[in-house]
Amino acid sequence: MAEKVLPVPRPDQLPQITGWWCGPASCQTALQIIDTWVEEQDLANEMGTTEDGTPHIGLLADALNVHAHHAQWEAVWMPNDPASRDECERFWVDLKANIDAGFAMPANWVSPDGNHPIAVRGSGPNPGYYGTVFHYICYGGWAEDETGRYVYVYDSGFHPWQYWVTFEQACALMPPKGYVKAAAAPVGVPTLPGPVEALSLAEKLSYAMDEGLTLGEYEQILPHVMASLEACECTNENRVAMWMAQIGHESMGLKYFEELADGWAYEGRADLGNTQPGDGPKYKGHGPIQITGRENHSEVSKWAYSHGYAPSPTFFVDQPEKLATWEMGFLGTDWYWVYARPKINAMCDAGDIEGVTRAINGGMNGYEDRCQRYERAKTVAAAFLPAAGLPPESAMVINPAPSGTCLTGRPHHHSENPPPDQLLLDMRAEGLCSQTLIFAVAEKLGLDAHSIYQSARDSF
Repeated sequence: MAEKVLPVPRPDQLPQITGWWCGPASCQTALQIIDTWVEEQDLANEMGTTEDGTPHIGLLADALNVHAHHAQWEAVWMPNDPASRDECERFWVDLKANIDAGFAMPANWVSPDGNHPIAVRGSGPNPGYYGTVFHYICYGGWAEDETGRYVYVYDSGFHPWQYWVTFEQACALMPPKGYVKAAAAPVGVPTLPGPVEALSLAEKLSYAMDEGLTLGEYEQILPHVMASLEACECTNENRVAMWMAQIGHESMGLKYFEELADGWAYEGRADLGNTQPGDGPKYKGHGPIQITGRENHSEVSKWAYSHGYAPSPTFFVDQPEKLATWEMGFLGTDWYWVYARPKINAMCDAGDIEGVTRAINGGMNGYEDRCQRYERAKTVAAAFLPAAGLPPESAMVINPAPSGTCLTGRPHHHSENPPPDQLLLDMRAEGLCSQTLIFAVAEKLGLDAHSIYQSARDSF
């Protein structure tokens, strides 16, 4: 059984063109095919789109070649209805090549009453087509086993938005229109925007993350990234590069802290702890590593509470949306990287991209993109390491501020000599010491670390 599926977008976050949707992931979502956002009306004007639709699919290839520089795009016509065997085989070759390279593939369907899409392989329900539908969709995956060949469809116009169809039906739906393929993708890792030593840390993060955010946004999120790298024990370049690659893929360059799909695919999934009505959408992927399911939200909550990072042991169960914020979203990454999958860093040390991908994804989705991101990140990884010669727990130096700590508001100064329990409380409150170090110090001083954490929480 061979299979490859690109990340699934959410319909309401896709660009809509008057008369048709610009296939889910075809323009904007699938591994950032389009370089910058194009307004709906601007793209419609370029392509001659009216309320009657777009004249022909070649105009979409032209638009992608203007706005999507990650590849050269080419329209492939399928004029024969039904399509010939050679046309179908060419489509299968092009589909696999596009998906394996990380590119979704837009197509134009003509779907009469007698040939509406039929969802297979456990996907569905069938999309709610009516009458004869002229419709742009996007292919986002392929699969092949002893039962046949299958095509994964992103369908932003009709619920359930994404589903599998047979290869044969996909071929029957495209004539007399066709599809757009990435004819020539660039090879190798993009070059840095300047000498590495001249770039700011935010610019290096932007490069490693393939510019999913603006530079200003990377400057804002940088402290959270650095804190998470430390918490994830990324103490060498392999670990940093792997963190950047995996988290970058899962969040599309730290752009998305909430899964784009609506989450109903997870409804009733007992293996995720989704045992109550509505758990699927409520506990869809959150945070840059996409923590999914009631059970995982519960485990992150308990872990965060025990470390003093959350005010209750059910915090992210009660408010899962908090795990989708920059301030708290990386807690899911920290928990998963070190505690839920404690072998990840050993695999990072060995450069085992496949092993880490399986540990995070459960499969090999987006493997090529993760590999490309890994190569990018390696060129700047050294800049994100802790201070030379220091373990991650010691990399951050206490730098007292007269305005007080962020949690307690109590001012202090290096000339003061507070009691040990107050010192520990302030260290915890300022986030300047890891959980491990705090417990070690507390144990040596004969103090109850848990009660100190409780004092910190009570001071919120």
